[in-house]
Amino acid sequence: MTSARPQPNSHAFTPADRRVLFLMSIVGFITGYAGSQMSHTLPFARLSLDLTEGQMSLMFAIVRAASLLGILFAMAADRKGRRKPLLFAFVLVGFGSLATAFVPSVAAFVISQSAVRVGIVAVASLSIVYIAEELRAGVRAFGIGIYGLAGSMGVGLGLLLLPLAEANDTSWRVLFGIATLGLLAVPFLNKYLPESKAFVPTTPISFIKALGLGLSRHFWPLAGVSFFVAAFSAPAFDFVLERLINDLAWDTGAARFLLIVSSGLGAVGLLIGGRLADTYGRRPVTVAALAIGLVGGVGFYLLDSGWFLALSVFLATFGATMLTPSFGAMRTELFPTRVRATAGGWLTNIAIVGSISGFIFGSVMIDKVGLPITVAILGLGIIVSIWLVLMVPETQGMSLVRKRAPKRSTTPPTSPAG
Repeated sequence: MTSARPQPNSHAFTPADRRVLFLMSIVGFITGYAGSQMSHTLPFARLSLDLTEGQMSLMFAIVRAASLLGILFAMAADRKGRRKPLLFAFVLVGFGSLATAFVPSVAAFVISQSAVRVGIVAVASLSIVYIAEELRAGVRAFGIGIYGLAGSMGVGLGLLLLPLAEANDTSWRVLFGIATLGLLAVPFLNKYLPESKAFVPTTPISFIKALGLGLSRHFWPLAGVSFFVAAFSAPAFDFVLERLINDLAWDTGAARFLLIVSSGLGAVGLLIGGRLADTYGRRPVTVAALAIGLVGGVGFYLLDSGWFLALSVFLATFGATMLTPSFGAMRTELFPTRVRATAGGWLTNIAIVGSISGFIFGSVMIDKVGLPITVAILGLGIIVSIWLVLMVPETQGMSLVRKRAPKRSTTPPTSPAG
């Protein structure tokens, strides 16, 4: 008699899959909200703190630089397990947001948001690894997409609450205070979030040594994609409200409405991209996502018509969200368990360096040639990224966890990725 239990490459979720996604969606929603507040409140915080656009771009770069410390959480995850570093990073996001709500100066704002960004970077990196290891191959990218959708809903909540920032000169701080409520989820996550079933304590291996053993052929192309995508997308996304409100003189309500509708519709790319990546492969979906995101991102800064701006926001969001599950699955599947979190952490750090480079480039160029030309130049890196994606192998259907003895044996995994 044939068992009805879903096979590893089945596209149906098991109860265990759904449980993991529910718990991680809580994490994604809260960190999505908290991580977006610096860019959401940019038009208000910038004026309140008496900064120019160029100076604010430099502040973004400094915060991104501090977030390089997130790699420490990834390294700990490969040595001690995924669960504790993930929870600790989640807590850091809450306390950093609380501090931001009461900062008295620009320096304090930078420090508190640096703490938030460290936590966000660590959570983002470890969450993808954790979800990839917990879900079966047939639903892995789709599951990452659902997690990303939860994060997008958190970002959307921030947009819905944005009118609170208009009440007075300092009311933007309230939005950071709301992010602190995420700490209420910590006891629940601590009780029900298990350790990854792929992780087993093993002898640590240096990531540099791992690169020398052959992983470099996968790592460096992915590193290039991470760098160029971040260098383009960080300024392009973080200056959206700045362009609409302060450059094009849009009313805050109209700008918020456009972003909620257009980016909300574009967020469906998380589900479409995840399902397509599980069905047709990671590489073709990643290439398509990069191309779509480039067209939308550049179009937003080169066009002024409301309808074209709405279409551009939709395409940029659709491409970016479509990229998340396909590239996220690819980057976890190409590395063995012992260095998977560290590899993901270094790729995240390289993306941070890319975003820093984009912001520094912006701090030099924006005040000289304007946002549109600056973003268009940075978009050239996406073309390079498309070529780099084609240099890595397809990973669709790869198993990350070998079959174990009952009660999760500590035997090291021997799957192609283990």
